Amino acid sequence: MRLNHGFLKRMFLGGGVLAIAFASAQSPASASPAPTIESATGEAHGDDLVLDVGITETPEISGNLAEMFAESLTVESDLGSADPTAMQALPLSFAELPENYDNPDTWVATAESLIPLDPGSTVEETALPSSQPGPALAQVRPANRGDDWEFVLEPYIFVPFSVNTDVTVGGFTQSVSTGLGDILSLDKVFSGALRFEARNPQYGFFADLSHIFVRDGRTIIDFPLPPLVAELASLRTGQPIPPGIPLDVDVTATGRTTTFNLGGYYRVVDQFLGTTTTNAPTYPRLLVDPYLGLSLVALSSSLEFDVDLGPVVLRELSRSDSTVLVKPMVGAKLSLELSDRWGLGLQGGISGLAIGADEAFAWNLLAGARYRFTNTLALQLAYQYKYSRYLIGEGISQFGLDQSQSGLLLGLDITF
Repeated sequence: MRLNHGFLKRMFLGGGVLAIAFASAQSPASASPAPTIESATGEAHGDDLVLDVGITETPEISGNLAEMFAESLTVESDLGSADPTAMQALPLSFAELPENYDNPDTWVATAESLIPLDPGSTVEETALPSSQPGPALAQVRPANRGDDWEFVLEPYIFVPFSVNTDVTVGGFTQSVSTGLGDILSLDKVFSGALRFEARNPQYGFFADLSHIFVRDGRTIIDFPLPPLVAELASLRTGQPIPPGIPLDVDVTATGRTTTFNLGGYYRVVDQFLGTTTTNAPTYPRLLVDPYLGLSLVALSSSLEFDVDLGPVVLRELSRSDSTVLVKPMVGAKLSLELSDRWGLGLQGGISGLAIGADEAFAWNLLAGARYRFTNTLALQLAYQYKYSRYLIGEGISQFGLDQSQSGLLLGLDITF
């Protein structure tokens, strides 16, 4: 039997491959026997490709014709060359079969349904069209490059809108307030951080180091001398000074907090929320990453007093204290990828139950956006709010730090 279909001149020959969809014109309900293809050869004549197909008649065949043509055929074609040695073997793949077997126009699929194979590949290695997310879409986010690991280094700074701190040393508490107006006064407020992350498409690990420093002073008129200051003044003068005496005092409070977070996350949601006109998945893309870890916090606070005793002014009476706390932490990060460049994020976490503290609790919230310049560089801008409270000891030995901070977080992601 000879089949001559002129439209096959449009099919892809440059790679040395050919894929066609083939169906029988015989309805499954017909009494005529279904044909079985034994062999097929072809040669080009001008703009047409002529196939010689050898078939045998099978008395009774039922079921889906796709099962009949599950195996590939080999078509030999000289591709219009006069040299007989230019013959090439072209694997045929029956990609789609028409449902209407009664209509002869559906015997051969249109050229748009043809699937070219890579040179040297087999039909089994060629993926058919699918509406499910494919590897190409999975690679739009740099963290999803197949199963490979990647590493991200992110230095970032904190631009404070407000930082309110209560410093407690020796049972005496002094408040420190700084804000955006103090951003250039590095002797009053400073914050910086560095984050490292190792990740693959399913899970990852991170290490985050941050530091914040605040300092502020004020003058208090007729301040009832607290026991801590009275003790320091007595030691300096060698004379007993009872607490509670109203004196003029200049107080300077300093607080330093260094936090090292170490943990890991596992991706529980990775879902494309949009579809194209062909029902292919597309942006936006939702990612949800809960995480667990440990938080190591180093606290250091100090108070300095200048006490006016009338004829004598005692300067730089100071008391400081420090401690290191280890706390478990838990949280989650939610990301919404709008494109391969733009993304939105929301992150929150809590920590507490610190070893060695009477009170220890902290929580944070981060909301912002990311813009990716290249596959290796991205800029992040976010609003951050953090609150932490630590308290140790009682009375004159009490030491603690109660701090809330809000402002902008500006970071640069460097992927390698």
